[in-house]
Amino acid sequence: MLIGSPTFADELGRETEAPTLFTGETVMICTKRGPLGACLKTETRTEDNDNDKAKEYFKDPGDRQKVEAEMLAKETQGNVLIQKLRQQSSENKEKNDLVVLQKTLINDQSASFGPFDRQVVILNTDGRTFTLLENPQAMRLKKQGFIEDRKFVKQPTKEDIDNALLGDLEQEGGVGGFVKGFFGDS
Repeated sequence: MLIGSPTFADELGRETEAPTLFTGETVMICTKRGPLGACLKTETRTEDNDNDKAKEYFKDPGDRQKVEAEMLAKETQGNVLIQKLRQQSSENKEKNDLVVLQKTLINDQSASFGPFDRQVVILNTDGRTFTLLENPQAMRLKKQGFIEDRKFVKQPTKEDIDNALLGDLEQEGGVGGFVKGFFGDS
């Protein structure tokens, strides 16, 4: 029989990991290192002795980008073709956003609905919503011409969807019709 060690209330939430030493790199700077890289001498960091190379290599790109944007605006200001293309882009923005949304949602379906799943998702004619159908139901609606490429070509009524769910078994008499079709009428 194993018995755990007791936990006391004053130990809960108390830090039990080894404390880490503060290196002080933001305040102190190493001015002399040993042969293996250990810091032998430190000084207080100032602008004169700061050896941080990041300031040289990582400059703020904002100023350069502003200048380039102003130059580009001056070059394209009187260009009729560029103005026409910008107007078309603003007019087609809603349509393009809808296409991106549709493709994103359709591509995300594989996370929820695999190839052997009983149900399939069909995009409605509004382009924004989906209808969840059983696979045989979707195949029947596809044969009737409602579905093409996992999208409704024309939106079926609730009655059409319900009739496609019931399908041929109800018309043949349910399970009895299936057995009769399998073994014959004799």
